[in-house]
Amino acid sequence: MVRKIILCTIALAVALFGWYVVSFFLSFGAPEGASLTPIPQRLLYPAEFFREQWNAIFRRDDAASPECVDFVRLHPADFSAPIAHVEIPQHPFMASNSGNNMHCDGYISDTYEAAGPLGLNPQVTSRTQGFGGYGTVTFDSSSRLVAVHSNGRRFQLELMDPTTLEELASYDLPPRPWYWLLQGVMPWEYIGAGMYFYLDEQDRAIVPTTENTIQVVQVPDAGGEFELVREYDLSDHVVPKSWPKRDSVAWVLPDWSGEVYWYATTGGMVGTVAVDSGAVRTLRLEGEIVENSFAVAEDGAYVLSDRALYRLSRDGSGGIVVDWRTEYDRGPRKKPGHITRGSGTSVSLMGDPDGLVAITDNAEPRIHLIFLERRDGTAVCSVPLFEEGKSGTDVSVACFEHADEAGEGTGVYSVVVENNWGRNTFPRSRPSPGLTRVDVTRQDDGTYACEEIWTSDEKGICVFKLSLGSGLVYTYWRRENCPITHWYLTAVDFATGETVYKTLVGTGLGYDNWAGALFLHPDGGIAYSTTIFGLVMIRDGAL
Repeated sequence: MVRKIILCTIALAVALFGWYVVSFFLSFGAPEGASLTPIPQRLLYPAEFFREQWNAIFRRDDAASPECVDFVRLHPADFSAPIAHVEIPQHPFMASNSGNNMHCDGYISDTYEAAGPLGLNPQVTSRTQGFGGYGTVTFDSSSRLVAVHSNGRRFQLELMDPTTLEELASYDLPPRPWYWLLQGVMPWEYIGAGMYFYLDEQDRAIVPTTENTIQVVQVPDAGGEFELVREYDLSDHVVPKSWPKRDSVAWVLPDWSGEVYWYATTGGMVGTVAVDSGAVRTLRLEGEIVENSFAVAEDGAYVLSDRALYRLSRDGSGGIVVDWRTEYDRGPRKKPGHITRGSGTSVSLMGDPDGLVAITDNAEPRIHLIFLERRDGTAVCSVPLFEEGKSGTDVSVACFEHADEAGEGTGVYSVVVENNWGRNTFPRSRPSPGLTRVDVTRQDDGTYACEEIWTSDEKGICVFKLSLGSGLVYTYWRRENCPITHWYLTAVDFATGETVYKTLVGTGLGYDNWAGALFLHPDGGIAYSTTIFGLVMIRDGAL
């Protein structure tokens, strides 16, 4: 009898799993006449699917938590508090600072001038091509979306309508090599070529590829197609590795002069490529790797390795010069939720060349937010963050300098940092809570004082964004008490750290952001998030 029960239970489990797999693949059929396929709401985790089927069979009512609603507002409906700030200088060879790379601008500020959605009658639109998401979304001079989509192996440059998400044109980039799985890097941990690119002042996508080239691709006018303008081969200018390992040109940004492109590889090679001649100059960061994007400013390129922060510039003959190098505490090991050991942030710049750089270290038992002077790399202030033993971040900070009524800098800088520490197993994220604002103030004697202003218990592992236009920090995560996973866009008041609203984006695995980035449209009122099955748009609707 027991044997029969066990066999029946196994058979039921197999049948349910089979139906789950079938429904998983059938769910991608587009409605007849539809111009794009929305992300399905019924891509469930196996445990969710089995629980739902079990309840249906035995007619159990597993009621959802009252928290699992479509919308939660915790602030007045008319909330909007623009922040007076020093504008980030517009890079002369990049598209508008309204969004020319994953982190908004050459300073890697992760701040937008535009107001994000205020949660006013929110409307959600999505698109999917199956498994895969968008590493970077930028905005061209017509405010259209220019983005790179990847499913782990294939990469495609896409042009989309900003309000319908309809694809207007596409361009195939080189895929990862056939042996990419042998390299030991999972798709959700991949930080190499194709995920990052930037848009230049001529609406050209400057894309590092999996073949260790840089492609310059012209974004088309209405009705046109992408066009490859030029390609630079860097395959001989990366860190040599034994097969199947392979170094990757992952980040490219232009020098402020426009004469060269700066690039960095995951293996720790930094170089420049002459725009006209294609001549390459390199600097190997011996024994170091690079995990996140670097920044460019009037005074050089700022590169953060797993051991030190550098400011690099060029001498009169075009050679790469190390202006300064500052080491930080890289910690004893890679922390849970991190891709590598060392700082998990990008380099973020604030103010003018006499301003500051913000990074985090990887110290135990708590990481530190560190402020350094741009002119010489001297650390001037640091603050420990989050709970002891559960402190870490693997995404860029958001930062800016406050301004007075005339728009001049006040010497007060603000940084927002997200806690990503957690034993995450794709596709289930388990971060510890923590979204923190820290301010640093320049004193009359030239020294700095920094303090934690607030810490929110909101969770997330996404590349969050700060809207200077609405005074809101936008992040994205799920509610944990729902029978079926509910994913929400969350807005936090920059001034107080209080949650302003949460709006439901979608349910199920398809709406999982998994360390993806958020983006805000330059016209205001619209936010986008990549997911592991596509792209979602959340916008304020008509009242």
